[in-house]
Amino acid sequence: MRWASARAAAVITALLIAIGGWVVQAPAASAAVTASCPSVRGGGSSPSTAKVIKHPQAPVRTGPAAACSVIDYVPYWHTVYKWCSWFNSSTGNWWTYTNWGWIYEGNLDGYLAPGCP
Repeated sequence: MRWASARAAAVITALLIAIGGWVVQAPAASAAVTASCPSVRGGGSSPSTAKVIKHPQAPVRTGPAAACSVIDYVPYWHTVYKWCSWFNSSTGNWWTYTNWGWIYEGNLDGYLAPGCP
């Protein structure tokens, strides 16, 4: 009896796999994250300094959007160098490319840097 149950389970598993009953969609989730992180080139020729005003620290992201991955954190009142700023029209927020990476402008003091190329 035990052998028959194990064999039946194996047959059902093989059938489900063969007809696509078990579908894994993990790549679609990662593609959605990539699609919502804009690809904007940072740069500039004359950086300005700014202090981090986000307490206790400001996240540094791979791109100019909250959907982009966090790669580091800059401590409160630390000096960063602003290279360029970019307006994310889909969220209505300004982001600044710094010597650390992309930081939301609301976490920095001072004025906007020149526009990103």
